[in-house]
Amino acid sequence: MNNGFCASSRERLRHAKRLRGFTLVEMMVVIVLMTVLLAMALPSFSGLIEKYRVEGMASALMASVSHARSEAARRGKTVTIQQRAGCRGRDWSCGWDTVVGSGAAAETLKRQDPDTRVAVQKGTLGSISFDAMGHSAGAAGFSFHPVGSDGSSSNAVTVCMALGGRVRLAKGGRGC
Repeated sequence: MNNGFCASSRERLRHAKRLRGFTLVEMMVVIVLMTVLLAMALPSFSGLIEKYRVEGMASALMASVSHARSEAARRGKTVTIQQRAGCRGRDWSCGWDTVVGSGAAAETLKRQDPDTRVAVQKGTLGSISFDAMGHSAGAAGFSFHPVGSDGSSSNAVTVCMALGGRVRLAKGGRGC
């Protein structure tokens, strides 16, 4: 004997099972698993961020070289990339300026601010100059690496510049 009351209560019971949500225990297990996975992934992300930070500074130098060459050709004057006043010797970690002219008449075309987490070393002393034809006075090499690591780090990058002003990027701490 099948009456309508039993059929409707069974239907309500089926409907209630479909609307059931997560229990507190299930939610806590998922949160713990997500925390463990995140804790395992964070160290690899910090290395990746460090790598992109170093490559970003190297790209900024390459853009400065390209800009200096084009400005030298456009203006018909010598354009120089020089380390900022706070830097000494071969250290360019405090940034660099692209200038046209010299002395008190020098005009700053572009200023690159430093990233204090990236160390920048030039292979030789001095600045980089481009003549009116866009040629460099000499070859140069710059090494970029995270502060606190040596130049042989896997995140190290070298920017190599040939006499003609051609620039290339060498990753992994390889020299020019």
